[in-house]
Amino acid sequence: MKHKMQLPLPLALLIENCRSSGEADAVIAACIRSKDFSSIMERTAEPTMAFVERVQLAEELHIDLEQALRSGYEFGFLHLNGLKKLLRFRFSLQAERDYSSVDDGVLGFELNEAAAIELQALIHRQWQLVQDGEADESGSRLFSIYLKREQHD
Repeated sequence: MKHKMQLPLPLALLIENCRSSGEADAVIAACIRSKDFSSIMERTAEPTMAFVERVQLAEELHIDLEQALRSGYEFGFLHLNGLKKLLRFRFSLQAERDYSSVDDGVLGFELNEAAAIELQALIHRQWQLVQDGEADESGSRLFSIYLKREQHD
């Protein structure tokens, strides 16, 4: 199995925020290359994000964001607030509207199977996606996410 690139939280959220604009990855890659996000900024979930500063951080860390767009990535470390931003950027899910937030996770949100697989691939290092019920007639299922715990014997 091919391992996906691990991105630091600010860089992964930059990609997710850019994708929330609805633009294709090729357009986002062009914005990253030119460090000009003016064509997509207002359509993103978080238009006040420091887009250019995050691209500069990627350059300083020698991380190829365009490669991450092409090949996929996973979060290296993802705290609870980062998880909530991911849910908002990628799936348009809002805390307390679409799910409940607890200290070690989020509870009771709906996703279809493809979105659930996509989410688990992004967060699997620290978080466990758990299906809470059977699919409804639209194919959506109820899920919760819990922080993985160390197993003790």
